[in-house]
Amino acid sequence: MGRVAITDVASAAGVSKTTVSNFYNAPHKLSEPVRARVAAAIQSLGYVRSDAARQLRAGRSTVIGHLTIDIGSMWFSEVANEVEKLAADAGLHVLVANTAGNKARERQYLELFAAQQVRGVIVAAQGD
Repeated sequence: MGRVAITDVASAAGVSKTTVSNFYNAPHKLSEPVRARVAAAIQSLGYVRSDAARQLRAGRSTVIGHLTIDIGSMWFSEVANEVEKLAADAGLHVLVANTAGNKARERQYLELFAAQQVRGVIVAAQGD
């Protein structure tokens, strides 16, 4: 079977796509029996919602990029840990990229972050 779509879940649960969306985004709008049917359909079909699609609709990402030189370094590791804590407190997620001091790799990661349309990028880099 190919990728399971939200329409597949809606059909299996006997509800609309909007109801499946509400299951994730506004569960308080659904009765307990409806939530249970949607949850059962998600479980049985193995549905995984697409964050990329959500970001396109919402117009903003919940992901920030964190570019570091040496994740193994105690200092950079502490910075990454603090970035992750602050991001989580703000309801965001962090993608950490380790450049190992390689400028070409740094550019590649910055291009990747741009292509992924992350909300922002934190750069913990050496001066140059």
